Amino acid sequence: MVVLLAACTTPVRDDSRDGTGPITFVDGRDTTAGSQVRKLVQLWNERASRREQVAFVEMPTSTDAHRAQLTARAQDLEGVADSPECYDVMAVDMVWTEPFAAAGHLEPLDSAEFGVDRMLEEAVEAAKSRDGSRLWAVPWRSDAGLLYYRKDVLEAEGLAPPTSWQELREQASTVAPRYNLHGYVGQFRRYEGLVVNTAEAVWAHGGDLERLDAPETKAGVRALADGFAEGWIPREARDYDENASLTAFQSGQALFMRNWPYAGPVLDTPGSPVKGKWGRVALPWPSALGGWNLAVSRCSANQRTAREFIKFVTSDANQRRMGELAGFGPTSQALYEEPDLVPPELRDSLLNARIRRPSPHYDELTSVMQESLHHVLEKPDSVDQSLDQLADDLAEAAEGR
Repeated sequence: MVVLLAACTTPVRDDSRDGTGPITFVDGRDTTAGSQVRKLVQLWNERASRREQVAFVEMPTSTDAHRAQLTARAQDLEGVADSPECYDVMAVDMVWTEPFAAAGHLEPLDSAEFGVDRMLEEAVEAAKSRDGSRLWAVPWRSDAGLLYYRKDVLEAEGLAPPTSWQELREQASTVAPRYNLHGYVGQFRRYEGLVVNTAEAVWAHGGDLERLDAPETKAGVRALADGFAEGWIPREARDYDENASLTAFQSGQALFMRNWPYAGPVLDTPGSPVKGKWGRVALPWPSALGGWNLAVSRCSANQRTAREFIKFVTSDANQRRMGELAGFGPTSQALYEEPDLVPPELRDSLLNARIRRPSPHYDELTSVMQESLHHVLEKPDSVDQSLDQLADDLAEAAEGR
């Protein structure tokens, strides 16, 4: 029923909107060192005609707030042609692409026009319809989680970075207090980042969030909750997103941090308290495959310009630029063959990463998971009961109830 509904609401390209002119590009807040996304837009504007300038709009850093605002704007402009309020080009999390397309918010794209066959296969699949017949977005940047650590501290202790959850727990709970540091910070606020961090903890224990009744899954969730109960994950981290955890680590408060590749250049900015004192490795367990796609909004009246802008941003030259200056993982396969562009720890993490299953009901599913998982972090004894109830709640959400 869900698949049929999605198929019935799938739009075809509207040639009447295939014009050129000024467009608006919306992405999350530009937290890159030196505001590299904004500079990339400026580079386009310097080279493009005055008729095809791009206005850059930054969304909130929270992925949930970002998604909610994009959805609200698309719904407000549904059926409206040539509105100046349209976000012509949208940066969308890879798991949003299917629900946005199913809701009729995205314009279908031509795979050949964007040369997506040169891109990472998993990223392209996540940008297509479930049957692979339509391309809804172009993969822009790929992400995988990394484990950041205080290199100066571990070297002073004669220790290598942890290679398992147990080693992380041991070092975070025994070494960190000797240096007046928190043990480990990540993304545990009630938002999409919590689902990602929990999935990774579950994978570290051999489980999977699609098998909530498995002992390994419950062990992974319990291990994360125990980290808070035991104190090596600080209580305040329950309200951390990417930037809050980065701030804690950069200000010298934590021994370990799980974060995305963009954090590296930020940690080495002039004046950073940990400049030269940190290192990073691939997560000792599978990372969630992250990534952002660029999509053309159905409401855009200047879709030709929108497509040209996407081709500019996703070109190998500009993916290389963003890899060097912003720490973005490229989606172009060829760039992974260039020495020194993609750090080995990011390459290793990407190769072992696992995808979050897309769904037309992803908003409902992730909301249910966030509520349950955040509750468990406060009450580790509730793991079994909470996950059993979560399985029932997810079944209802998957049916759109």
